[in-house]
Amino acid sequence: MPDILMQFDVAAEPATVFAAITTQQGLAGWWSTRAEVPSAVGQVVKVSFPDAPMTWDLRIVDAQPDRLAWHCVGGPPQWINTDIAFGLGPKPEGGTLVMFDHRGFAEPDAMFRTVSYHWAHILSRLASYAETGKPDPYASF
Repeated sequence: MPDILMQFDVAAEPATVFAAITTQQGLAGWWSTRAEVPSAVGQVVKVSFPDAPMTWDLRIVDAQPDRLAWHCVGGPPQWINTDIAFGLGPKPEGGTLVMFDHRGFAEPDAMFRTVSYHWAHILSRLASYAETGKPDPYASF
């Protein structure tokens, strides 16, 4: 199965990055301004995008200060049953090392390639938002 694996640095502390990936305000700052973001393991994050007929439904399977993991339970068929994880580690000189995984795609089809491309752009917005606090969401309604 093809997987999307990325690593990048963020010039913000891990707690700031964690808040950006686990709160309503955080996801609205870099991903989508229409996101329902519960906080408990087992609950489902719902992310909407303009012109999409469905939400992306991501069950929270782990949420610790150094990691977040979601299991996709709704959205485009190619996403369902994939797993998304953020690993957060402090850098000795300050900031955060982010290890991002989106695993479990069935094949490297057009959707996989499109998702890979868009995650790179979206994650750069996450870094910028965590560093500056200035929202620049990928999807804004």
